[in-house]
Amino acid sequence: MSLSTPESVQKLQAALHDKAKKSPDFRFYALYDKVYRKDVLTFAYQCSKANGGTAGVDDQTFEDIEAYGAERWLDELMQELKSRTYRPLPVRRALPPHQCKRGISPLAAIHQHSLSPVLELS
Repeated sequence: MSLSTPESVQKLQAALHDKAKKSPDFRFYALYDKVYRKDVLTFAYQCSKANGGTAGVDDQTFEDIEAYGAERWLDELMQELKSRTYRPLPVRRALPPHQCKRGISPLAAIHQHSLSPVLELS
C-alpha cells in the first residue's frame, strides 16, 4: 500500500527544506509545534499502520486503536504532546515475528512508532 503525502504536510516539508537550504546556519528551535499538528500526526499514524507495525511494550495493536477510535487516540496523543506531558515507554527487545537470525530487534510502543515518521518529516 502506497500512501501519498497530504498537501499540507508537503507544504511543511517544503518550507522547512527551503529555510534549511537558504540559511544553513539557521537553527530550528521551534519545531516542537510542528510535531503535534493533526495532519502530521494522522499521516504518521497511517504510515506506521501501512508499515505493518506490531504491538510493542504496551501490547497495544492497531486493531486495539481502531476499536478505541483512531481519531480519539490521535487527539489524546496530540494533547499529551501539546501539553508536554508525553513520556515514551521503554523499548522492549525481542525476536521479530519472523524469527530472523539477524538478532534481537527493539519493539517500541505504537505511539512511538507513529511519532517516528513525524520526526522524519520535520
